[in-house]
Amino acid sequence: MSANKAGSAPDSGRTMSPDEIGWDPDDAPELDDRWFAEAELRMNGTLVRRERLTRETEQVPLPADVVAKFRARGAGWQGRIEAALKEWMAEHPERV
Repeated sequence: MSANKAGSAPDSGRTMSPDEIGWDPDDAPELDDRWFAEAELRMNGTLVRRERLTRETEQVPLPADVVAKFRARGAGWQGRIEAALKEWMAEHPERV
Protein backbone atom coordinates (compact mmCIF):
# COMPACT_ATOMS: atom_id res chain seq x y z
CA MET A 1 0.00 0.00 0.00
CA SER A 2 1.39 3.44 -0.91
CA ALA A 3 1.69 6.37 1.49
CA ASN A 4 -1.15 8.91 1.27
CA LYS A 5 0.11 12.43 0.60
CA ALA A 6 -2.05 15.44 1.47
CA GLY A 7 -3.91 16.55 -1.63
CA SER A 8 -3.78 13.27 -3.54
CA ALA A 9 -6.34 10.50 -3.57
CA PRO A 10 -5.34 7.32 -1.73
CA ASP A 11 -3.44 4.89 -3.97
CA SER A 12 -4.57 6.61 -7.20
CA GLY A 13 -1.87 9.23 -7.75
CA ARG A 14 -4.51 11.74 -8.90
CA THR A 15 -4.87 15.20 -7.36
CA MET A 16 -7.93 15.59 -5.15
CA SER A 17 -10.43 18.41 -5.70
CA PRO A 18 -10.98 21.16 -3.08
CA ASP A 19 -14.31 19.47 -2.21
CA GLU A 20 -12.53 16.18 -1.52
CA ILE A 21 -9.87 17.68 0.73
CA GLY A 22 -12.30 20.03 2.48
CA TRP A 23 -10.67 23.37 1.63
CA ASP A 24 -9.64 25.43 -1.39
CA PRO A 25 -5.88 26.10 -1.65
CA ASP A 26 -6.72 29.45 -3.29
CA ASP A 27 -8.24 30.54 0.04
CA ALA A 28 -4.92 30.20 1.87
CA PRO A 29 -3.48 33.47 3.24
CA GLU A 30 -0.81 35.26 1.24
CA LEU A 31 2.68 34.45 2.43
CA ASP A 32 4.12 37.97 2.29
CA ASP A 33 7.37 39.41 3.70
CA ARG A 34 5.76 40.04 7.09
CA TRP A 35 4.63 36.40 7.34
CA PHE A 36 8.16 35.14 6.68
CA ALA A 37 9.71 37.75 9.00
CA GLU A 38 7.52 36.59 11.90
CA ALA A 39 7.71 32.86 11.13
CA GLU A 40 9.08 30.27 13.52
CA LEU A 41 11.70 27.90 12.16
CA ARG A 42 11.27 24.42 13.61
CA MET A 43 13.31 21.29 13.02
CA ASN A 44 11.73 18.00 14.15
CA GLY A 45 9.26 20.00 16.23
CA THR A 46 11.97 21.94 18.09
CA LEU A 47 11.96 25.72 17.84
CA VAL A 48 15.22 26.80 16.20
CA ARG A 49 14.58 30.47 15.49
CA ARG A 50 11.77 32.96 15.94
CA GLU A 51 11.95 36.22 14.01
CA ARG A 52 10.38 39.44 15.20
CA LEU A 53 9.95 42.60 13.17
CA THR A 54 10.24 44.85 16.21
CA ARG A 55 13.79 43.91 17.18
CA GLU A 56 17.14 45.08 15.96
CA THR A 57 20.49 43.69 16.93
CA GLU A 58 22.91 46.30 18.18
CA GLN A 59 26.11 46.18 20.15
CA VAL A 60 25.91 48.38 23.23
CA PRO A 61 28.93 48.46 25.53
CA LEU A 62 27.80 48.06 29.14
CA PRO A 63 29.90 48.23 32.30
CA ALA A 64 31.05 44.77 33.40
CA ASP A 65 29.53 45.18 36.87
CA VAL A 66 26.10 45.98 35.39
CA VAL A 67 26.19 42.90 33.15
CA ALA A 68 27.44 40.75 36.07
CA LYS A 69 24.45 41.83 38.23
CA PHE A 70 21.95 40.84 35.53
CA ARG A 71 23.76 37.58 34.67
CA ALA A 72 23.92 36.60 38.35
CA ARG A 73 20.15 35.94 38.32
CA GLY A 74 20.57 33.39 35.53
CA ALA A 75 18.92 32.81 32.17
CA GLY A 76 16.94 35.66 30.66
CA TRP A 77 19.39 38.34 31.71
CA GLN A 78 19.21 40.07 28.30
CA GLY A 79 15.43 40.32 28.64
CA ARG A 80 15.79 41.81 32.11
CA ILE A 81 18.19 44.44 30.74
CA GLU A 82 15.65 45.23 28.01
CA ALA A 83 12.85 45.54 30.60
CA ALA A 84 14.98 47.82 32.78
CA LEU A 85 15.79 50.07 29.81
CA LYS A 86 12.11 50.26 28.81
CA GLU A 87 11.10 51.10 32.38
CA TRP A 88 13.71 53.86 32.57
CA MET A 89 12.60 55.28 29.18
CA ALA A 90 8.96 55.37 30.37
CA GLU A 91 9.96 57.18 33.56
CA HIS A 92 12.30 59.66 31.79
CA PRO A 93 10.83 60.41 28.34
CA GLU A 94 12.55 63.79 28.26
CA ARG A 95 15.98 62.11 28.39
CA VAL A 96 15.41 59.69 25.51
